[in-house]
Amino acid sequence: MSSTTNVADIKENADIDRDTPQPTIHVEERKLGLVDFLKTLIKANGSDLHLQAMSTPMIRVDGRARFMDCPAPGDDALKEYVDTIMNAQDDPADKRSILEHKGSVDVAYVLPGAARFRTSIFHSRGKFAIVMRRIITKIPNFEELNLPPQVETLADFHRGIVIVAGTTGSGKSTSLAAIIGKINRTRAERIITVEDPIEFQHENAKALVSQVEVGTDSESYEYALRAMMRQDPDTILIGEIRDSFSLTTALKAADTGHLVFTTIHATNAWTTIQRVVSLFDVNQKELQQQQLALNLNAVVCQRLAKKREGKGRIPVIELMMATPIVRKYILDGEFEKLKGTVGNKEAGSQSFDQHLTDLFQKQIIDVNEAKRLASNIDALSLALRGIG
Repeated sequence: MSSTTNVADIKENADIDRDTPQPTIHVEERKLGLVDFLKTLIKANGSDLHLQAMSTPMIRVDGRARFMDCPAPGDDALKEYVDTIMNAQDDPADKRSILEHKGSVDVAYVLPGAARFRTSIFHSRGKFAIVMRRIITKIPNFEELNLPPQVETLADFHRGIVIVAGTTGSGKSTSLAAIIGKINRTRAERIITVEDPIEFQHENAKALVSQVEVGTDSESYEYALRAMMRQDPDTILIGEIRDSFSLTTALKAADTGHLVFTTIHATNAWTTIQRVVSLFDVNQKELQQQQLALNLNAVVCQRLAKKREGKGRIPVIELMMATPIVRKYILDGEFEKLKGTVGNKEAGSQSFDQHLTDLFQKQIIDVNEAKRLASNIDALSLALRGIG
């Protein structure tokens, strides 16, 4: 089968809602293999591929859903795609067992010479469905990601905890890859990551890097985290705070002199702390609140904004540095007061709306995109009016 796939231009229409799927990705009308779909995704510079039996394939480009103009794959085709992915795993029997007994499984899939994909296989109405997220394997730098300079300074810490928050697909893992990449290039130390699955692969530079993939290198997230603390780490990356155990491990590691980076799902910096507190072990709440207050370095929260004229997306960053007043509010349980600390630029912090205003002023985003992502639309509108 030929692997050449014809991809039409992706047309932008400002009058169409960004969440409305649009049938603008064209492919040849023939039986398509998994590789064909992935190459189409790459050519369109898309981020996600959605395949579901008897449903039109869909990809996501610059955050917008786009249907492919091709026949919907049948159940047999989806089974073939699943087989292709499973057969590429180091432990296909184990992954198939997880899928069979739990209904879904997360794996990594590599298209040789092209890209790596974070892949979720699950069932929808009794049939297979697949979502594949494209991972750019090259370790990005801060300039390429258009991250504010304050984010790069987070790599200069030697102990404590940095929490990167945001919704799914907001670029958390990519920003952390840049931070870990800088530490790897500049410090002779031991870096250990626990991920499910591994996204960016770090080759040893000045540091010695060990990356543990759950399900491949360790039987479970919990076991990997327990083992990690016996492996002499300096810097630790915990892919995601999922539960009380992973939070307890992260706080204990930070409290014993390690530098910890991790992610959590939250929508802004100050509510990230509330989300973390909600995961405290009920028997250690007071201790963990103290550990968080004393060891927190910063909370970063990300959103992705569409650039003017459809030229890709750019991170919008909210940053709350752990100043003495931030530590006090956490220690005292006055979490609502944290909101007022986020815009303190003198302390190195910034709010989403401050960054949106800056991006608008530099003509990187338009007014509609700024308002769409604003935390306080009225206040932002006043700020933008002063610029305009």
